[in-house]
Parts: sequence; C-alpha cells; structure tokens
Amino acid sequence: MKIKRYVVREMQEAIRLIKQDLGPEAVIVSSYRVPSKGLAGFFTPRLLEVTAALDEPHEINLRLKRAPAQLTAAAGNTAGRQTHPAAPLPLKQQGHGGRTLYLTGGGHGAKQQGNPVNGRPAVEPGANADTGVRFVQPGHERGNLFEMIVNKEIGASRGEDLVINWREALLKMDVDENIVDSLLSDLGSESSQPGAESENAYLHIKRQIIRLLEPAYIQAPKARVLTFVGPTGVGKTTTLAKLATKLSLDEQKKIALVAVQTYRLGAMEQLQVYGDFLGIPVEVVMTPAELGRVLENHADKDYILVDTAGRSARNNGQLLELKSFLNAVGEPQDIFLVLSLTTKNRDLNKIVYEFQRIKCSKIIFTKLDETETFGSVLNVVNNYGMPVAYLADGQGIPDCISEAKPRSIAELLFRGVDPDETMAT
Repeated sequence: MKIKRYVVREMQEAIRLIKQDLGPEAVIVSSYRVPSKGLAGFFTPRLLEVTAALDEPHEINLRLKRAPAQLTAAAGNTAGRQTHPAAPLPLKQQGHGGRTLYLTGGGHGAKQQGNPVNGRPAVEPGANADTGVRFVQPGHERGNLFEMIVNKEIGASRGEDLVINWREALLKMDVDENIVDSLLSDLGSESSQPGAESENAYLHIKRQIIRLLEPAYIQAPKARVLTFVGPTGVGKTTTLAKLATKLSLDEQKKIALVAVQTYRLGAMEQLQVYGDFLGIPVEVVMTPAELGRVLENHADKDYILVDTAGRSARNNGQLLELKSFLNAVGEPQDIFLVLSLTTKNRDLNKIVYEFQRIKCSKIIFTKLDETETFGSVLNVVNNYGMPVAYLADGQGIPDCISEAKPRSIAELLFRGVDPDETMAT
C-alpha cells in the first residue's frame, strides 16, 4: 500500500497530483485545512492537506508439481467432454493460513478464446497465464484490511505531526528545548476523537506545565520585610510602588518604604513621591547598620518594602555590597529578584545564576507588555526552583501587576495561541 500526502491550495490541484503519482485507482482518505508557517500564516489563506492511498493487491503464484504440459493435456481432454468450462477446484494450501487458492481452467499454451460462455474466457481474469492459479481474497476481508492499514498509517502520521507542530510552537515561545521534550514526551498517548486532537493536546500540555511549576510553589509564610533586587532598568522601584499601593489601599496594611542609597541619584525623590501619595513614611539608608536600625524603628509596621539600586550580575563587588545590606536584616525576609521579560534567555539564566549568591527567594517578571513570548518564565522556574511571585505588564499603578500561580503562568504562555492554528493535521 502506498500512502502519500499533498499540501495544495485547492482540491482540484490535489486530485491532479494524486492521479499523476498514484493513478486513478487511488482514494482520498483525509483532507484538512492547515495554516501557513510563520507569522504570515495569520494573514494568508489556509492550505489544504490531502492524504491519498493506493491499495496494491499481491498475487500469490503457486508452483504445482504437475508440469504445465500435463495441465494443458488435461484441459484439452476435458474440453472435448464439457460444454461449459469446469468450475474452479478449491485447493487448500496450508502455507497460506488456510485461505483458498483456486485452480482455474487453461494452462500453459491455452488459448484465451477457448470455449467462451456468455462472453467469459475459459481462463478466469487474474489467473496466472502459465499455471492457471490465482489467489482470490474475500472482498469484505480485503476492505477491512485496507481500512485498518489506512487508519493506522493516518493515525500515526497525525500523531507525529501533532508533536512536531506543538514542539515548533513551544520553541517559538522561547521554552528551553529540554523542557519542550519533557512536555511532549507522552503527547498523543491518550485516545481522542477525530477533530479534537488540537484541543486535547493544548489541555494536556497545559496540565504538564502546571505540574512542572507546582514543586516551586510550596507554601511558605510571607515575610514582613520585602526586599527588591535586580539589574538596572528592570523596574524595581515602579514594581515596589505597585505592591505598596495594593498593600496600603486594597489590604489596609501599615507599611513603610526604605531606599538603600549608595550611588543612585534621583531614586530617593521618586520613592518620596510614592510615599507622599500614599501617606506612608519613607526612609533612606546609606550603610547596613542604618538599615538594621530603621527596621527596628518600624517594628509596628505590617510590611516594610526595601528598594535597592540596580546591580550588574557581572560585577562581583556590587553583589557583595548588596549582600552586606541583606545580611543586616535580623529577621526573615522575602528577596524578590526583579527581571525583565525583554531580556534574552541566555542573559536571564546568567543573571539568576549570579544573583543566587545573595539567596533570592522569589522572582518578579516585568514588561510583559513589551514582548510576545513568555517561555522564559517557565525556564527560570524549572532551572532554579524559585517561584514567580508577581507578573507586571505595564506602568499603571497599582493595576498593572498580578500575583503569579502555576495556572496563571500556564495561561500566560499560551496567550494569543490558537490550538487549531497550531494543529496542522
């Protein structure tokens, strides 16, 4: 059996190619509309994928011990005594699974026109010209076998395409290749109804992502001191202001703001504006000892949010200086590593790796509104085991920030992804 697939614009083109390649006996077993590759696929008409199959029956030639000449003689003797051709004699052949082989009239050298009856030749159509033996396969068995083989081939091909297309989609989301392989390891193992493959695959991958993230989200008591660290330009101060507004206005918590001021100019003024707006105290510290005293002075506060200057992950001196401030906190604290989703995957891994020296406990991703791919969120959690606490997607205070959970991260990854567009078979 030959099975071949064509991707064309119209069905007429597919029919022409099928006849050209497989002949007029081929049958169309499936056809689907598929999107074009890349971003252009969202703006161009869908292509048509057509799968055709050609059943190739196999003749079984049976070598008889009886010589062809003897068959001819026997046929000649019989022809003189009969007005009709002899009925085929069933010959059971154990070597062919108990199926029936039919010995028909006519042998080596027999003429096709010998005693035709009702226009039928003495040698049955499909019989071997030399031995007169042909294999007759029951029609219903042949049809079932053909259908079974086609369904098996199409199902296997569809499953392979499903994995290939979702693998390509996840890689385009910037998900690490090893994570993609893990998510797709058993895709397609569950049976599904035709036409539901894309939706089932989407739900399956989403569940796998949630399971992958859950170990990092083991519940731990929230600390009173919330410290924000990270590279320059990722939005630490703005993120702090968003959370401070939520805690103060929405949750009615008593809070204080602290700015670690070592070399950054203008940070104090920005933080003071937020403090004046919320009516909360703002402190500035220059040394680790000052930070310790300020925390003691605000022992009555529910939360103290500490803003720090941006540090380069490549500057060991700056990281050690930051660590000295964090060590001055004499109580449990949540250290939020603030990262921008516009940063390249490789650079993100480097930043998280280097900031592990100061024992960051949670991650905040900012600038979701400035990118179209969110695989980095999954990569960081999987590679370093730290949960993502918040996701910030704009400059609005306090609306443009939300708490992150495994389910919300899984939904974020598939933002704007249509399962039917991803499914190409």
